[in-house]
Formats: sequence, C-alpha cells, structure tokens
Amino acid sequence: MVHILKKIADWIIEHESKEATDCTVPDEIVQEWLDDVNEHLKRMEQNGKKGSERYLMLQDIKKRVKQIQKIRAESCNLKAE
Repeated sequence: MVHILKKIADWIIEHESKEATDCTVPDEIVQEWLDDVNEHLKRMEQNGKKGSERYLMLQDIKKRVKQIQKIRAESCNLKAE
C-alpha cells in the first residue's frame, strides 16, 4: 500500500513542480500542503512510527514541497521584476 501512495505522491509532486512557476496560485495552497505533511509526521512520531516506510515517504514529500516553495519564491520574484 505504501508503494502505491509513494507513486501517487511522486506523480503529484512532479505535476506540481511543473506548475510551480505559476504565480497566480496562492502560496497558501502550498503552505497548507506542507502543514498537512508536518501534521502527519508529528502524529506518526507521537505514535512511535518514526522510521517506518510511510514516515520516510512523508519526509521525502516534505523535502519536495519545500523545493517547490523555493522554486515558486524565485520564479515569482523574477516575474515581478
């Protein structure tokens, strides 16, 4: 099941990365995504599931979402100038 979730997450992140330069999408949407991932990670830590395959997958998603935020910040600043 985790492998299926990982494939879905990879597809979503790939798709979102392509759209990351679209500055018409509010930053709040990406921030909500990151907040949701952080919330899931925190719950897993509290339940002693740190280090599980799902936990590691969520950490990877968190890293990728932060990359998307960085791309958006750079791209939107370039477009605004």
